[in-house]
Amino acid sequence: MNLWLHLINTIESTFVKNKPMRYDKMKNLILFIFILSLVSLFTACDSDDCCEPEPSSEVSEMTISINHVIGESELTFNSEYILPSNETVTFRRLSYLLSNMYLVKSDDSKVMIEDTYAFINAANGNNTVTLSGVPKGDYKAIGLSIGLDSNINHGNPNVYSSNHPLAPINNSLHWSWQGGYIFTAIEGKTMADNESFIFHLAGAPNRLDLELPFTFTKGEAALTANLKYDLNEVFINPEMYSISADGASTHSISDPITAKLIGNMVDVLSVISVNE
Repeated sequence: MNLWLHLINTIESTFVKNKPMRYDKMKNLILFIFILSLVSLFTACDSDDCCEPEPSSEVSEMTISINHVIGESELTFNSEYILPSNETVTFRRLSYLLSNMYLVKSDDSKVMIEDTYAFINAANGNNTVTLSGVPKGDYKAIGLSIGLDSNINHGNPNVYSSNHPLAPINNSLHWSWQGGYIFTAIEGKTMADNESFIFHLAGAPNRLDLELPFTFTKGEAALTANLKYDLNEVFINPEMYSISADGASTHSISDPITAKLIGNMVDVLSVISVNE
């Protein structure tokens, strides 16, 4: 303000000395310019305010939701199903661990989703996992692993909070007596002899790395990817599995039962849709 007053006084004194007849008009003009400048000063935003971009409405998340079926039927626990081997069975448990999730862009580059794990328990409807940091773009596949890499598998499980997918108290899939996790647990009963079958599939060599093709575009909104887990595929393709002939139980990472079931599971998951 003092600077403006000094400027006005300087202009006034100069004008009065040189052109006294127009002094009043010039003074009014100077005051008008001064007021206009003040209005501009207080209405103009500073660089921190007016130059900020509009807040983005983008939600960079994708939720993966898995529907469990057996052939053409929804999987319902303790209901009877006929396996490809013509054996009638009921299931009481299907649970597994997911890791190493990523998305494949249309140019074949990968968007890695770091440190994201999921404990899927079909019996209680725990069948979703949310991926964060998914950028906009065109995609052609979803990648994930059923199981864990060796370092995580044999790490200290006590570092996880109780609600973490890898917390043993949460998933009941940790082999404390052997070390490491069960990657997939399938349990049930054969109706012919009313005997239980228990397949606990584990071991870093038996981690299933799957890349599921599906074309979709990520825009501003969050996405939901709907996947299908077909339990029938565990017992067929490329080899028929018979519980009575091949075995009703495994807790090994290397026996023939584990090898045959893991070999069949490469087609167990598929993408049905991806929607906003």
